[in-house]
Amino acid sequence: MATLKPFWRRTPPALFPSLLGLFGLALAWKAAASVWNIPPAIGSSIGLVATLILLVTLSSYVAKLCIRPKVLWEDLQIGPARGSVSAGSMCAMAMALFLLPYTITGAFLIWWMAVALHAVYFACVVVILMRHENTFDEITPVLMLPIVGVLVATLAAPRLGYDAFALLVLVLAIPISAVILMISLWNARTKGVPPPQRSSYAILLAPPSVTAMGIYALSGAEYYMPVWVGASLVGLALMPFVRWMAQGGWTPAWGAFTFPISAFAGVQIYAVKAGYGWVAEVMAIGALAVATALVPYIVLRTYISWYQGKLGPATKAAVA
Repeated sequence: MATLKPFWRRTPPALFPSLLGLFGLALAWKAAASVWNIPPAIGSSIGLVATLILLVTLSSYVAKLCIRPKVLWEDLQIGPARGSVSAGSMCAMAMALFLLPYTITGAFLIWWMAVALHAVYFACVVVILMRHENTFDEITPVLMLPIVGVLVATLAAPRLGYDAFALLVLVLAIPISAVILMISLWNARTKGVPPPQRSSYAILLAPPSVTAMGIYALSGAEYYMPVWVGASLVGLALMPFVRWMAQGGWTPAWGAFTFPISAFAGVQIYAVKAGYGWVAEVMAIGALAVATALVPYIVLRTYISWYQGKLGPATKAAVA
């Protein structure tokens, strides 16, 4: 195990993306239990594990911030970390949704804390981008997390009584996501993407998937068909590029794969629930199987790397 200073005082934000994927997997399995004859305990158990890991991880990161608050600003200077830090508040949003059946008050408090924290991260990232000498070049899929990551809050918002908030976020996120998508693809085409950063392009699947689930949470199956089709087309379009995104083997950046595939599985499960037939069922089973195999593997590899003291230096995490 790493010595105390690198282990606790260099808690890397790169822990959060894979953990967000674990929450997504828990929510997908909980949704699956409402569609197929699957024990609800599977999703609940995964969610409980994710919650416990998040409590440990957040405690460690908050301790790092308490020692030297400026490390947050330093972490956000690194391109990939801008998404990783924001994934922490997104984890809390997903945890609020997971806790809703058990404690509405607890979910309410965590939801508000997560939204407020995400707003802080969003503001910091915008300031950093505006100060950069070439803001356009800094736009990559990673920015989907701090800029439109609040979409995750729309999954619990209707059940907490914030329908208007959910609708506003969903309406604004669609065009903003499209702009980030187009600029990211342009930058990839004109400047190329180094292999370690290619996995971040899997994040492009997350906004349409979470938007679809947010619309389902807000209005049920009434307006679900077009957003389901949209998310499915994005997922199918990305499939030929999986080998390109995974080139070079596992790196801490593989956390970017976890939440998009988990969210995509959730989208397909909701489509089965909406009665969209065998196409939705085949895609739901396939996506859930892939997510169940991939997400725990990436989480395990990521946390073992942290335990060994390798994750912080590999991701250039700031030291308190």
